[in-house]
Amino acid sequence: MIGILGGGISGIALAAHLDENVEILEKSDRTGGLCGTIIEDGFTFDAAGPHIMFSKNKEVLNLMIEVLGDNVHQNRRENRIYFKGKLVKYPFENDLAALPKEDNFDCIYGYIVNPRAHETPVTNLAQWSYVTFGAGISEKYFIPYNEKIWNYDANKIGTEFVERIPKPPMEDVLKSSIGISTEGYLHQLYYSYPTIGGFEAIVHGFEKRVRGAICTSWPVASVERTGDAWRVVSASGEERTYDTLVSTLPIHELLKVWKDAPAAVHEEAARLRYNSLLNVLIGCKTDPGHNYTALYVPDRDLLFHRLSFPKAFSDQCVPPGGSSIMAEITANEGDGIWEMSDEALIERVIGEVEGIGFVDRNSIVYKRVARFKYGYPVYDLEYRRNVTAMREAVAASGLHLLGRFAQFDYINSDVCIERALKLAGELTHG
Repeated sequence: MIGILGGGISGIALAAHLDENVEILEKSDRTGGLCGTIIEDGFTFDAAGPHIMFSKNKEVLNLMIEVLGDNVHQNRRENRIYFKGKLVKYPFENDLAALPKEDNFDCIYGYIVNPRAHETPVTNLAQWSYVTFGAGISEKYFIPYNEKIWNYDANKIGTEFVERIPKPPMEDVLKSSIGISTEGYLHQLYYSYPTIGGFEAIVHGFEKRVRGAICTSWPVASVERTGDAWRVVSASGEERTYDTLVSTLPIHELLKVWKDAPAAVHEEAARLRYNSLLNVLIGCKTDPGHNYTALYVPDRDLLFHRLSFPKAFSDQCVPPGGSSIMAEITANEGDGIWEMSDEALIERVIGEVEGIGFVDRNSIVYKRVARFKYGYPVYDLEYRRNVTAMREAVAASGLHLLGRFAQFDYINSDVCIERALKLAGELTHG
């Protein structure tokens, strides 16, 4: 029997590719995890931030679409960057002509005349930006935005995720500076999304394929190795025994209940940094017609780093004639932002969103804050060493890790599914 801790996209996708000898233990009263959706008063929000369906792995993308059946459609991604009151097309370097002329000049000059272009080795995110884009783009957009979303000094962030960052050819950057339209990151230009039910509908699509048991409202209180088996006990004292155990729980949460975890796992996990996430959800009775998917906000004077507009994903995400906005804020316990009350957070965000012209507070009919202790793993300079040592120490115990915060890796849902398929093959075929 295989036990899976956690009923998010990773755990459900894994179970969907195993036989009936599997059981999922989920502490909440429903599955979903970070892919969970809030549906209230006619509004639909992906609670942990907007999710879309795209992937370089076509097999995985086709599988995600397949499990949705008829409940899926395709959209064109329309992202913008809010820069000095202007809307700049994303990625920034593909729309330099939209900037004020002095900023455009600084960006294109720094890109072409770049004294740091050949620096090696490249060891941190700030350096990578200077080497790749030059001083103008780095200092006006890339570094401020990344320091805002990661809540960390870009000189102390590693380069593990730079392969995910759009890097257009020089020809495109030059064209963008003089106003010739270009597109960056074409594999993300079009995306699929559930028509109803938000992104959580994908989790439920996989859930229908699970042949084993899914136990919700089952908070894990303890995990221990007993001979060749794993003993898992719930908060109410209910017990389960498994031959194989897979944890999709955040590694820091797993260690609170895994009593005999190796000391090395505790030591390495304690060195892993993460950010928390505060999402302010705003529903309106009117629709100002903002047809953007998301708006990136590098301005340090504004609390949120991104706004998204759920109606752009599906018009079923809002009531007829209405609209909605999600404001995402990176925070850390103890920074004062995380400790703000929901009421204070909502009032500040509404004031700021109204100040930049994206909402009329008189039209607001729905307000809520969604809090996530675990939002983003942070790739600091010691990340690779620490996470590798942590994973190796866990693997040596025989326990399997799967998912963003279990494996402690900034991966999207498509990669979560890709890794679930791989692990299912290993567990099935040895």
